[in-house]
Amino acid sequence: MSSDNTDSSKGFSTVSNTASKAMGAVKSALGGLTGNQETKESGDSQYYAAKGEADQHKKDQEREKKINDLKNDPKTQAGQGVIQTATGTVKNIAGGLLGDKEMTESGLQSKNEGQARFDDNAAKVQKEQQAKEQQAKEQAQQAE
Repeated sequence: MSSDNTDSSKGFSTVSNTASKAMGAVKSALGGLTGNQETKESGDSQYYAAKGEADQHKKDQEREKKINDLKNDPKTQAGQGVIQTATGTVKNIAGGLLGDKEMTESGLQSKNEGQARFDDNAAKVQKEQQAKEQQAKEQAQQAE
């Protein structure tokens, strides 16, 4: 992000957008005061276009955050570990059948990395679950 709050990945600038909304509001008010319907409509159009762009940008940011949260979730990572383990196993077996030592070793390495990824994240999921269960017990005891 630059100093004018530009989201370079989307080409969105908070400062520019705010200025555009303000200009639209001023045009609309000026058109209303002078009775110039064309200026008023132009201002309204500019304001609502900028507002729509800001609203869409906010929704895009929220969606990206949810996607990143999901990607980093231990359950997702554990699932990715299972997939990596299976892929490594297949590659390891195929390398053995084909007599390709490099493929066999690469498959074994991938299998081991996937298993470690699964184990690490499954442990995180289990700790999270235990913490939730403990919290529920404490709340039940306090309610008694």
